[in-house]
Amino acid sequence: MRAVAASPRGAPSPSRCLLALVLVLATGALSAAPVAEFQTSYAKPVAEEYQIYYEELAREHFLESVAQELNHVLALPQPLTLEIAECGHSTTRWDLQRHTVTVCYEFLDAVLAIAGDAAPSQSRAEQLFSGAVTFALLTEVGRALVGLYELPVPQGALAAGDEFAAITLASAERNGDPSAAAAVEFFDDALRKPDSGFEYLETHRFDRTRLETVACILYGNAPANHAASIERGVVARNRAPRCAEEVVAVASAWDRYLKSHTRGPSAAAAAPPSTAPH
Repeated sequence: MRAVAASPRGAPSPSRCLLALVLVLATGALSAAPVAEFQTSYAKPVAEEYQIYYEELAREHFLESVAQELNHVLALPQPLTLEIAECGHSTTRWDLQRHTVTVCYEFLDAVLAIAGDAAPSQSRAEQLFSGAVTFALLTEVGRALVGLYELPVPQGALAAGDEFAAITLASAERNGDPSAAAAVEFFDDALRKPDSGFEYLETHRFDRTRLETVACILYGNAPANHAASIERGVVARNRAPRCAEEVVAVASAWDRYLKSHTRGPSAAAAAPPSTAPH
């Protein structure tokens, strides 16, 4: 997405790197039978300062790009809407009753502020923003899949959502998408600012332990791209050698969860090889 000079703090809008969205992303032949799909909605904000997000994300068909990739892969039991809306809180959410995943305008604004403060340049701020928004949206999609498919996730829906986001970003990273490392760096920065008022961390109980698990999955997938996770202490040095095994285990688990819900090849197509990852 183009940088937006008129954005609230002069920082860029999210990049369209938002999706090689490949939990499975080998596109198989679609079923001839009609199936429920991911849908999209952009709620026009009341607050004027959020208008720029509304206009730019809708213009760039941000949600549509995500929904399209997901619809290539997953057959839903009922429609699920991806929306951007004003919520009153700087977070994201999954609503089982409404079958809606929501990215709040307040969340976008808070992420933009943290990324702008942490990054040494506008281009890096854009990358951090894009990585954080990508990760948060995919986390909510993962939570939604747990609820819609009634998946038996022993670690709980929040942690399962983290895993879904991590392995999807890991797969996209192998195709050149930089969101994975940017997401880890952003949340590391956010956790260093506990008084920032960034409500996502509290509503999702997202702490250092959860970040380390996400970062370990991504490090195990592509160590060369995530050396900073070791240097910054996001992933403990004694855990790093086991991360290659962790990413394979997580991808294999999601393969089992989704194998009866995919339209084409399953998540194993996106999993790193069981030998040393590249």
